[in-house]
Amino acid sequence: MKQIQWFPGHMAKARRLIEEKLPIIDIVYELLDARIPESSRNPMLGDIIKNKPKLVILNKSDLADETKTKEWLLKYEKQGINCIAVNSLTGNALNIVYKKTLEILKPLIEKEAKKGMKARSYRAIVIGIPNVGKSQFINNLAGKNKVKTGNIPGVTKVQSYIKTKKDLLLLDNPGILWPKFENEEVSFNLALLGSIKDDILPLDEVCIYGIKFLAKHYPNKLKERYGITIEGEINPIDIMDQIGLRRGCKISGGEIDYDRVINLFLYDLRNLKLGRITFEDAQDV
Repeated sequence: MKQIQWFPGHMAKARRLIEEKLPIIDIVYELLDARIPESSRNPMLGDIIKNKPKLVILNKSDLADETKTKEWLLKYEKQGINCIAVNSLTGNALNIVYKKTLEILKPLIEKEAKKGMKARSYRAIVIGIPNVGKSQFINNLAGKNKVKTGNIPGVTKVQSYIKTKKDLLLLDNPGILWPKFENEEVSFNLALLGSIKDDILPLDEVCIYGIKFLAKHYPNKLKERYGITIEGEINPIDIMDQIGLRRGCKISGGEIDYDRVINLFLYDLRNLKLGRITFEDAQDV
């Protein structure tokens, strides 16, 4: 995949808004996609938040390989990074998030208590790349659908505070990607899971990358979903042909309709039809 450069004006504005709000923020919640923890980390974030307390949240953990999520949590713990895994779509994330927040903010809480300050709601800003599930996460913590949600990048456009059932005030923020993806694997991982809009991508290359990865690391998931065989050296085109034949993705003359195969595969991958998958190994990063 050629280098993708994608930095819309609203993302540059979002960065400025974050920098403006940080002085009144107590803690930063950095949401990552549990299926691609490193690929979904914005390398610009450290420069933006500096020494502000931070909690890394592996969101969509219900979609990720459970064993690999535990390995990622252990890796971050060893690096001294505060990290938890949540399923913000159907799980109850509030208690685990609030408990960890109080642990991280303990020095601040004790400092304010010594000054005789009254207990207050703590302010958190929710940051993450597009489509990582920020709005669903906030809705889960708030207990109500107070934030517009969606499964396409770019739904959240403006900042807004949301009150949770506990003493937390959440500041939503538009998703921020970085100006340029230097690493090809990062580009493919983000593209596979819909963090970059499909209409700017070479979807055939994205699909081939995804099929090669699954054929190598999760071959049984491909076999079970599509009833295909994978033998010898991995040939993604052959696998696409088999999927096309099995699912009737053909054009006139009986040839494979690769566009339909690509759309089918990406839909299945993004909607758990292929099961729980993690695209990055904690030991390799």
